[in-house]
Amino acid sequence: MKITFKALVYVVLFTCFCSAAKAQIIIPDSVRIGLGINVASTVGNSFGVGVNTSLGSDAKSAYNYGGGLTAHIDVPIFSSMYVTASAGYISFLKSGNASKSQQAIEGVKTPDFNTIPLKLGYKFIIGNRFYINAEAGETLLANKKDLYAPYGNSFTWSPSIGLLMPFKKHHHQYIDANFRYESTEGFYYDNVRNNFWSLRVAYMFNL
Repeated sequence: MKITFKALVYVVLFTCFCSAAKAQIIIPDSVRIGLGINVASTVGNSFGVGVNTSLGSDAKSAYNYGGGLTAHIDVPIFSSMYVTASAGYISFLKSGNASKSQQAIEGVKTPDFNTIPLKLGYKFIIGNRFYINAEAGETLLANKKDLYAPYGNSFTWSPSIGLLMPFKKHHHQYIDANFRYESTEGFYYDNVRNNFWSLRVAYMFNL
């Protein structure tokens, strides 16, 4: 079921990209490029390698907060609709519970959890400034070896809402504020997902 769902998502994205490339329409806008920073907060007590708990204690997450950079591109295909692509680097910092979690190895310092999300999706503009965005793709684990992870990449999906704020004196330049939920399959032999909320603030401009 997992493989079927992933395959369906990729087929739909690929088909729509091909259709957009062939469509003979009047583009209402030009391509937009964005560069931004992210701050993230993990969801639940199982981010990283499953339930991180020491003997006789409640489940605690070894990673609570993260931050990083993101680059994204918006390609207009219809009025108020864009195809999107994004790539980033987000590092989740270990919490005070890391040394007591199951992933802690005696005498080995628990590393940060470094990820590289690569996603494609669609953006729908609501009015002139608000938008909703849905993306899916793969997240790469940048320090797989340090984290003793058997998998180096996992399927990711992410819905978000955002606000574009244009500069008054500079046409086609914007501040993009985006709030999203992101869910990634685990990198270990378990069914745990790595989920987090993220706020991104980016500078965008038209080519």
